[in-house]
Amino acid sequence: MQTYRPIIAIVSCHKMVDGQPAQAVYQKYIDAVHFYGGNPILLPNTAAENENFAALIAIADGILLTGSYSNVAPARYGALHLEEKQDLGRDELSFKLLAHAEKVGTPLLAVCRGLQEMNVHFNGTLHPDWREVDGFYEPHLEDNTQPLEVQYQPVHDVIIQPEGRLAAFGEKWHVNSLHKQAINTVGRGLFVEARAPDGLVEAISLIKHPFMIGVQWHPELNYAQDNLSKFLFKEFIHYASKKHGS
Repeated sequence: MQTYRPIIAIVSCHKMVDGQPAQAVYQKYIDAVHFYGGNPILLPNTAAENENFAALIAIADGILLTGSYSNVAPARYGALHLEEKQDLGRDELSFKLLAHAEKVGTPLLAVCRGLQEMNVHFNGTLHPDWREVDGFYEPHLEDNTQPLEVQYQPVHDVIIQPEGRLAAFGEKWHVNSLHKQAINTVGRGLFVEARAPDGLVEAISLIKHPFMIGVQWHPELNYAQDNLSKFLFKEFIHYASKKHGS
């Protein structure tokens, strides 16, 4: 008997490819979903249109909000600063996906920008740049003068809270860190799953939900070897499989 592979809808981002606008997802996200038994599909920003959204979300067993070069638009959380790296189409689709997942219980994993979108969806706020906030001292932003394989290496610990979903994994782990925006006030109904030693929020979950977790680091980068990445993707695909009895 063939095992059902749950369909995982992955949000796409606006990119310029060979001088032309494109909708894109980094291959590692696709590979990670596929590796752990999911069937990835990519959602362009036109999926946010009502008729398109209803048809596409009906086939999705899980939702993956990826990291991105762009940042959440300031207007989404009441900020007034100028944000040069915006992707308003991505914002529209991500927040619609979050509202759907909250309403019907669709499993959702949010990475980096995705965690920030998740927090804002639940009326939380963000620091536009954690470097401008007193007290954060861990190396949360990559050195982009280094090769990519160096930029994505683990650089600081995360301390996992004992009452949360990640507690089943353990108490502490070493993660990578490549972000400028960070959680300021935590959104309603969200539980802080993990923090960096300097207090920066590294993971959140929606308490009254089968599986909605956001992480600030990038588990997709070493999905097949890193133990915490394995835990996250296995749990995500497990919950996405549940409505089919897997």
